[in-house]
Amino acid sequence: MNDPMTPANAPELVVTRVDSPDEEAAFVTLSSGAAEVVAFCHPCELVVGSRIPNRLWPLDVDVLQAAYLDDWPEEERAAPSVERLEHHGHARYSGVGQVIDAAHGRVLVRGFVIEFGEALADVRHVEFDVTRLDCAV
Repeated sequence: MNDPMTPANAPELVVTRVDSPDEEAAFVTLSSGAAEVVAFCHPCELVVGSRIPNRLWPLDVDVLQAAYLDDWPEEERAAPSVERLEHHGHARYSGVGQVIDAAHGRVLVRGFVIEFGEALADVRHVEFDVTRLDCAV
């Protein structure tokens, strides 16, 4: 049996593209091996092929809520708990992820660890909508 994913054992992210590589800040495309996201990086000295820790932070969280309610029957929880990550426009994302550390607000979605920075209710999956994802090196 595999150990549960945590920020400590999450695979590193790989930089696959850097927009405006000559600027101090840039939007970078990161791959988790399962999906790609565009994240803001400042200061940014990343180049294609760089590996960074698997930790992203959202800017302006518009939605962060349980994907289903506690009183829902188990068979009705399956559909809203399906992991998804949708890209809207340049940097906006919405999706559903698995809570891997409720005390620190950490969610795993499509191989990415997103740290919401606030304790999450005792739920297994959350739905979210964020203006932007940021990475730090």
